[in-house]
Amino acid sequence: MQTHYDIIVIGAGHAGCEAAYASAVMGASTLLITMDLNKIAQMSCNPSIGGIAKGQIIREIDALGGMSAIVTDASTLQFRMLNRSKGPAMWSPRAQCDRISYSQNWRWILENTPGLYLWQDTVSNFNFSEHGEIISVETSLGGRFTAGYYILTAGTFLNGRIFVGDRTAEGGRVSEPSSYLISSQLRDKGIQTSRMKTGTPPRVDVRSVDLSRLILQSGDESPEKFSYLPYLSSAQRQDIPQMNCYIAHTNPKVHEILRSAFDRSPLFSGKISGIGPRYCPSIEDKLRTFSDKDSHQIFLEPEGRSSLEYYLQGFSSSLPFEVQLEALSHVEGFEDVHLLRPAYAIEYDFFDPTQLDHTLRSKVISNLYLAGQVNGTTGYEEAAAQGIVAGINAVLRTREQDEFILSRDSSYIGVLIDDLVTKGVDEPYRMFTSRAEYRILLRQDNADERLTPLSHKIGLASDYRMRLLETKVASVRALTKVCSQVKPSVADLNPVLESHGTSPLTSPKSISSLLTRPQISITDLLQFVPRGTLDEILRASLTSLSFSDYLPVSMIPESLKSLCPETPSIFASIVSSTEILIKYSGYIEREAELAKKLIKLEGLKIPQDFDYSRIDSLSIESRMKLTKHRPRTIAEASRIPGVSPSDISVLLVYFGR
Repeated sequence: MQTHYDIIVIGAGHAGCEAAYASAVMGASTLLITMDLNKIAQMSCNPSIGGIAKGQIIREIDALGGMSAIVTDASTLQFRMLNRSKGPAMWSPRAQCDRISYSQNWRWILENTPGLYLWQDTVSNFNFSEHGEIISVETSLGGRFTAGYYILTAGTFLNGRIFVGDRTAEGGRVSEPSSYLISSQLRDKGIQTSRMKTGTPPRVDVRSVDLSRLILQSGDESPEKFSYLPYLSSAQRQDIPQMNCYIAHTNPKVHEILRSAFDRSPLFSGKISGIGPRYCPSIEDKLRTFSDKDSHQIFLEPEGRSSLEYYLQGFSSSLPFEVQLEALSHVEGFEDVHLLRPAYAIEYDFFDPTQLDHTLRSKVISNLYLAGQVNGTTGYEEAAAQGIVAGINAVLRTREQDEFILSRDSSYIGVLIDDLVTKGVDEPYRMFTSRAEYRILLRQDNADERLTPLSHKIGLASDYRMRLLETKVASVRALTKVCSQVKPSVADLNPVLESHGTSPLTSPKSISSLLTRPQISITDLLQFVPRGTLDEILRASLTSLSFSDYLPVSMIPESLKSLCPETPSIFASIVSSTEILIKYSGYIEREAELAKKLIKLEGLKIPQDFDYSRIDSLSIESRMKLTKHRPRTIAEASRIPGVSPSDISVLLVYFGR
């Protein structure tokens, strides 16, 4: 057994899994250390992947060659494309997952990735060189391992403490121990730490709930998938039974019971000092913030296909167990509810992300990368995104190659990391579409076009992915051209238009012009495309390559292997991408032009040792913030809170621009 590796990843949550997988696939010998090999990529909170902006992030990870999308598709219980009623920039895929299968599928992949080694243990100590670099890690069972670079993805386990009313316990998750020495060691080296808080709701036995009195929330009739890889044809996807979710509502009596115990809530008594997530608040936070509301939605969602355990989204709490039970029993349908475990809050250490550069490498300890909730984020998707970027960059650094940095106009991942390292966090960071300036460009349907070429160039995205993308781009271009040229006859077309409630034509128009009508879909008009042309595009969308041509057979989760079609097709994605490009071409072109103008600021470099005190015309606050954050470009400087537009103008003048 070897004890030296190119890269050591500490923690096998969603960030650690993506970091370790990317590192090994790119050719680095990698050791992944985790407390429990049976809880790899554990879905500690809601067993779902995706959602608003988060779904886009998972598609981007897939486009880069990561595995979160594939694991999700292999573990899906229910799929929904959110925000279909809005424009495509807002469409966001979401999947409810089988929590146990998700973890098992990730373990299957990691165990069968060449160059990736696993070790079950707890890292108890870092050893440092006289220059401040990490030279080895020691574990609680006596292991000692060395590497060139280290990636820390410890989630909520750093000094984690659990709260249920008056009771507290040490732990990173319920019944799982915390890690104590790492935070203090890194703090002693100059890395700034603080505390954050998150929570999880109670789990219930679904047999004790009267589902007939709840509102049914079904999955999509034609469910899609996350990965761009063409396994799982649409017909086969529809054959997989989807599980239902349900919606319930609190009421004034529930609120009265909860409020009566506010004096026993560690959230309000001062026992918890960490800041909680604004966008996923506990039920007591909701009652205090929205005191005028008589009701709040809560969602009952399955944890597994073979499990009776259901997750109660929207009912996170740190109140005593007996209060949670009494309040919940007054929700309609939950009168006889049996809890499998109560809700609890957890407080943990995180590190100031402004002490990282855009590769997620520490500015304090040069061979340490930090990724996931340790950087102040919340959510599996944000963690996984940081993990794959940290893994990629650690490998590139071992090769002494250029850094891999994603820009804000290229991806939500780029927005996420830029926000973290330039603005920092004062609450758990969650991605939203509103955080992206170029969200029309950063759609969930085109992440492969934006990111696969970049990842293929550095050796992560496979040759198969690249060939698949080239086929898609060429086919979309061909179909777009045909749609601009074909003008169906008025006699043939008008019955179709009238059947969709849109006005008939008096003279022929191209398919492209007709697609600008919101009532019309490209699938309504494909019948007018010449059969030979459509057949040619359809043939191009088929591939004779088997699933094993783009993943080693041993790495394929069994739940996907049995469903993989012999001749996968990407025709559906070609048609969908063509429709979006035609329907929203004006918006896309305008945003692309805006991005080009603002990207010019990204090219205006600032020397890293520049002395901002030399510029008297900068505000004092600006000089302090710029000195602290050390932005690489004028564009980065413009996104730092406290640096005003007038300060940016001063910098532009100073640097002769």
